[in-house]
Amino acid sequence: MPAILVDPKQPEDALRDALYAGNTLMMQPAAASKKLCEFTWQMIQDAFYPLHPEQAQSELPVTKFSEIISQLKPKFTHSPEAKRFLRELFEELGWDPAKTYFDVPRLRVVTHSAYLTSGMGYAYKAHRDVWYSAPPCQINWWTPINEIQERSAMVIHPRYFDHAVPNNSSDFDSYRWNAEGRKTAASHVHNDPRNHPHLQEKLDLDWQVLVGRPGALMLFSAQHLHSTVPNDSGRTRFSIDFRTVNEDDILARKGAKLVDCLSTGTTLRDFIRSTDHRRFEEDVVSSYEVGERAKDGVLVFSPGS
Repeated sequence: MPAILVDPKQPEDALRDALYAGNTLMMQPAAASKKLCEFTWQMIQDAFYPLHPEQAQSELPVTKFSEIISQLKPKFTHSPEAKRFLRELFEELGWDPAKTYFDVPRLRVVTHSAYLTSGMGYAYKAHRDVWYSAPPCQINWWTPINEIQERSAMVIHPRYFDHAVPNNSSDFDSYRWNAEGRKTAASHVHNDPRNHPHLQEKLDLDWQVLVGRPGALMLFSAQHLHSTVPNDSGRTRFSIDFRTVNEDDILARKGAKLVDCLSTGTTLRDFIRSTDHRRFEEDVVSSYEVGERAKDGVLVFSPGS
C-alpha cells in the first residue's frame, strides 16, 4: 500500500524512486515555496481589487470572474519570477537544478458551491496525468496559496495506483489539445465540452486528502489517480501546481508503471531545464511519442496562438 512520507530526508534519487512506487511526499513550506505563494497572492489580490479574492465570487457575475482569472492565470504562468522561484526551490531542497526540467507553473482557482466548474475554473474529475500524455517519470508538485481545509483540498486515490480503471484516454491527443483544448479554455464558462480524460465508471474510490499550510509541498507520481475535492468551504481556493522530470530518468526510461494509458503524443516538449530553460533534444522527445502526429495538431502550445 502506498505511504505518505512526511519531510523525508533521503537523497533526491531515492525520493523519486519512492514516488514512482506510488508513495506521496509531504514537505513543510520551504523558503522558496513561501516566496512563490506570497508573490502569487499579491498578483491575485491586485487582479480582484478592491474585492477579497476568496469572497469575490459572491460579488461578481461568473462571466466577470472568469474574465479576471483568464487574464491572471497566464500572467502568473509566464512570469519570470515564478520560474526563478522554482529554480530556487529545487536548489533549496537539494534537487539538482541542472537535471530537473519543469513544465511552467499553473495557478488553479477552485470556486465553492459549483459557481465556476468549467474552462478556467475546471473542476477536475478523477484522472491520471499520464492520460494527458505525460511521461511515466513525471512528478506532480502541488501547494496551496491560501489556507485550506479538507473540504477544499485535493485528493489522491492510491488504491488504484497500479490497477487499471475504465477511462477515455484513448480519445486524447496532446497535440490536438495544444491546438484546441488549451486555447479555448477561457470561452467555456457554463459548460466544458473539451476532451478531458477522466474515469469512465463509478468506483468505490479511497480518499487520501492532501491538506497543508500555504507553501507546503505535496509531491506524487503522474500515474496516481487524483481529483479535486468538491469545494463547499464557502471560500475560493487558490493553489499552484507544476510538474518535473529528471533528465537521467528520461534517458533511462525510468518512472511509474503505466497500466491503462492509451493517449497519444507526448508532453515532454513542454519541459524546460530549470537552469537555462533549454528543452530536450528532439530525438529524445520523439522516442516518447505514441501514435501518429495529428496533421492539425500543435507540438508545443503557444499562449499567443
